[in-house]
Amino acid sequence: MDLTHLLPDWTSLLLIPGLVVGFTVHELAHAYVAYWWGDISQRVRGRISFNPLRHIFWLGMITFLLFGFGWSKPVRMELDKLRHRYWGLLAVALSGSVANILLAMAYSMITLMMAATVALFNDRDAFEVLSLITWESTAEANVAAVAAAFTGYVVYTNLALAFFNLLPLPGLDGFYVLASLYGLARRASGSYATTVDERRANVTYQNRGTTSQVGRQLAHIHFERGAAYHAEGHYEDAIARYRQAIASDPHYGPAYINLGLAYLAAGQRDHAIQAFRGAIRMAADEASRQQAWQQLYQLSRYRPLNELQATNPVEPTRPWTKVEPGIDWQTTRTAVFILLGLAMGLYVGLTLVLIRFL
Repeated sequence: MDLTHLLPDWTSLLLIPGLVVGFTVHELAHAYVAYWWGDISQRVRGRISFNPLRHIFWLGMITFLLFGFGWSKPVRMELDKLRHRYWGLLAVALSGSVANILLAMAYSMITLMMAATVALFNDRDAFEVLSLITWESTAEANVAAVAAAFTGYVVYTNLALAFFNLLPLPGLDGFYVLASLYGLARRASGSYATTVDERRANVTYQNRGTTSQVGRQLAHIHFERGAAYHAEGHYEDAIARYRQAIASDPHYGPAYINLGLAYLAAGQRDHAIQAFRGAIRMAADEASRQQAWQQLYQLSRYRPLNELQATNPVEPTRPWTKVEPGIDWQTTRTAVFILLGLAMGLYVGLTLVLIRFL
């Protein structure tokens, strides 16, 4: 039996640009949405990046070229860090396919604009030109095929990635969509009387089998409420919350920093110094220890002349909130502008070459 007709032909190679763009956008959308919902591990793992090599799974690309379906390198989520566990999971699961569909719509507009421009300057029918740059009409390895690889084929690959990933199979986004909807249905039925995160943290923390992860969750809850009191100028309430956070997790560095800042704002310099020293001794993260050293250095440069000056409240201070690695938005904007500029140059060049070729 001759099975050579089942093998993909050379036109499968035209899918590569669309796959590179589609995989990158798909996983980048997952990473950004997960970060926005509280899973900052995406920043630590380097998944918030425009570098395609961080998102492409080569086996998945090969299977797409051979069989018409494939997958990218999945984003690993830490569900316990997501705000509103099931809503967050639903948003992250849907974000990749939504991004692919939006990208396919954008490339459809680009394809139509290119076809209309080429037809206008060559006195040809726009639909005739459009047929040359779709995935169904490419027959020869020429300029039209290259244009199709960056237009019609990109539309096809992104739609294929979107709908394939929405299949309700384990490991695909559709499976996590169903899991999140099931969790939301359970919550709506009254299975959870209070917010999931706080209830789970409090109930488990009161149990003797408390884990360090649960203690950190409870510490984070107290820390966030303390930061809210701190920002409003209720320093005594903030101090109480920060101390509860430290009691829940003695290695939760940001609580020591904000405790010291709240003490300073309340005019309790000695207590503030002890809090900063506590961060240096006990904090598990380097950022908190560095911030504590900086605060102690600033305090060492200013020594009160008398007891009244030492206990006089200082200017109100904002709570320290940069406790986790953030996104360099300036670099992100620069990268976006550069990519848009390169894309504009590419498609203007392709349009001019098509006008001359046809």
